[in-house]
Formats: sequence, structure tokens, C-alpha cells
Amino acid sequence: MVRLLRVGAKQQLKNPNYSAIEKINNNDIVGLQELLKNHAVEVDAEDDHGMTLLHHAAFKGKKDFVQLLLDLGSDPNGGHHEHQYSTIHFAALSGNVEVCQQLLQHGAQPDTTNSVGRTAAQMAAFVGNHEIVSVINNFVSRDDIDRYTVPANGSSEPKLPPSAAPALHKLVMQVNLHPVHLLFTIQKLPLLHEHLGKVKDILELLSDNEMKRNRDANEVLSLKFHYLRFLVERLAKEREQHPDKPVADLINQYAKGMLRPRASDGFPEYMDNFVREAIRTFPFKETTLFRQLLVNLSKTKQDGDSVLAVSILGSCINGQRGFHDDNACAACGQEKVSSKCSSCKSVQYCGRDCQKIHWPYHKKECDKLAKQHQLKDTKSQSGNEATAAVDDSSTAK
Repeated sequence: MVRLLRVGAKQQLKNPNYSAIEKINNNDIVGLQELLKNHAVEVDAEDDHGMTLLHHAAFKGKKDFVQLLLDLGSDPNGGHHEHQYSTIHFAALSGNVEVCQQLLQHGAQPDTTNSVGRTAAQMAAFVGNHEIVSVINNFVSRDDIDRYTVPANGSSEPKLPPSAAPALHKLVMQVNLHPVHLLFTIQKLPLLHEHLGKVKDILELLSDNEMKRNRDANEVLSLKFHYLRFLVERLAKEREQHPDKPVADLINQYAKGMLRPRASDGFPEYMDNFVREAIRTFPFKETTLFRQLLVNLSKTKQDGDSVLAVSILGSCINGQRGFHDDNACAACGQEKVSSKCSSCKSVQYCGRDCQKIHWPYHKKECDKLAKQHQLKDTKSQSGNEATAAVDDSSTAK
């Protein structure tokens, strides 16, 4: 099985699809277009192992080829792979986030299982592609949002203005659930904060609908929609209380409050209480996910060394991980950021906005962290010099 996955199933030269598969392997998209245009190969033709061209492109993580095949009508749920791997399975194994999103947006079924009973998300977790797990678990079809942009039940107006649908879809697709990240996301989407009341109502409907699917109820998405609704509702109340204040300033002020550390140990108590309250108000209290969250939160103390409630929530929604990225933004929690505070070089940020909003709290620790970083560098340099001296001595002998 491992060999099969690594090579995408070795092809027999007698198979007429071999030349098309070669085009994918060699990044020859023009050549593939010519073969398909001339009907030398059908877009959903299968190889000797039941794999379509889309299977091969997905496993190779080649988004341009995937898009071409999808545009030409390739079925993301097609093929008859001998071990029941779907295109989304192969995309998950490739680790390419964009390819997974392409397939999901074109109707790939994420709950399809292979011959050993594993979904694409489970396979991604198995090989350590945790970002893929998050993308699949957080996927929401644009159709689920657009349905509210059309008047229904005799109403003359839709529940959501059509112009706001793309912005709301972007919000619900967010993987990072840190309140500051979500606040900044809303800040950059004017059509969202212009319709906070309607957005709140839609999120509540989305949460309810996920639990009304009987056997297909999705507790994870229902909780996520509720959490987003809770945040939007709080922001709407802030706006009602300060109608003359620009929304950008209001969001910045709210974000600063989220980050404010407790004087005794630096713990962000306000933000942690906010997330805990959002979870406690989830209306579907009989669900397994809710009970699990309550147990996990009850075992976690709110002190400087504790795991934040938002991290516990993120693990439930995005999936458990063996480790977490140490290079996360100190303000919004976004992972895989490279910019550091120029003074202490110990704290990371994803951009100037986050650094600016976090500075009032970080400046109190910056000098201390800078000295610690300098001491660490000095020890590291001394250790390297000692190692080099030993190596030179050994060479001389």
C-alpha cells in the first residue's frame, strides 16, 4: 500500500491514459490540454488501478492541473480506486491545502472512507498533515451561505444581503479561532461589520441547522458557528453602546481587552473567560463534544502556565495534534509566522497590526526577554567554540 501511494500506482504502458499521466508527472499542462482537446484521453478515464487523472493530479499536489480537470468537468468523487481512495484522500496525503480546498469547493465528499475505514482527514492526521485536517473540518460550502441571500417564506428581503455573502463565507472558513484573529478578520471585511445583526442571526441558523441533520448532525461545525455568533453578538453590543466610534477603533479596543494580561502572572483572563462563556452558552448541551469540552475546561486552571481555553476549543474543532507551532503570533495566535520583535527577538508577530496592538503589554517584558535571549546566544556561542576546539585538537592528533 505504501509503495502504491508513493508512486500513485505504477502505470502499464499499454494503458492509453499513460501519456496523460506522464504529462501530469512532468508538469506539462499544455500537453495534457492537447490530449484532452483531441479526445486522445477522456477526462474521467481510469487507469489499471481505478485512478482518474484527477486522482493523480491531487496526489501530486498540482493545483493547476486539478483546476484544469475540474473546469473540464472531472468528477471529484469519481474513479474506482482499488483501495477506495478518493481524490480528497490523495489531496490530503499530498499536504497541499489549496488542492484540498479546490476539491471541496467542487463537491468532493470529505466523509468518504477508504478500504481501511479512514476518511481523508484521518489519513491527513496519520501522516502529520494537520493543516489539511483543519481545512477539511472547517469546510463550509458557499451554497450554505448563499441560500440566505434569496428571499424565502414570502419575505420581500433576504436574511443576508448578497454582497455580504463572500465576507461571511470567509469568516466561517477561518481555521484560527483566536478572538483577536477573528476580530481583525471582521475588521478587514466592511460588509460584515455593516450587517452585524444579520450576520449574527445567520450564524445562529447555521449552528441550529447542523444539529437538525439527524444521523448526519455535525457537532463540530455547530459549535464553531455558535462560537462565531457569540463573538459577533458581543461586537454588535459594543457598537450599539458606542455608535459614534469608528468600527476599526472599536475592534482595536476590543482586541486590546482580549490581550490584557493579569498583573499577577500575565494570564489573559478576560479572553479566557470570553471563550469559556461562549462554550458554556452552546445550546446543544447533550452533545458528546460539549460534554468533552466541559470536562477538559474543568481540569484546566486559569494561571500563567495553563493551556488557554481557545487552544482546547481549537483542538476539538480542528483535531488533536501531537505538537503546536512555537512560532505563533503573540497577538492573534496565527501559526507559521517569521517576524520577531526587533529588540528581544523572542516574540513573533504576523504583521505590524498585531505587533502594535500587543506592544503596550509586551514592552513591560521586552528588556527582560532581550537579556535572556542575549544570554542564551552567548552560551550557545561558547558551546560552539568549545566544540570547535575539541575538533581541532582531535585533528591535530
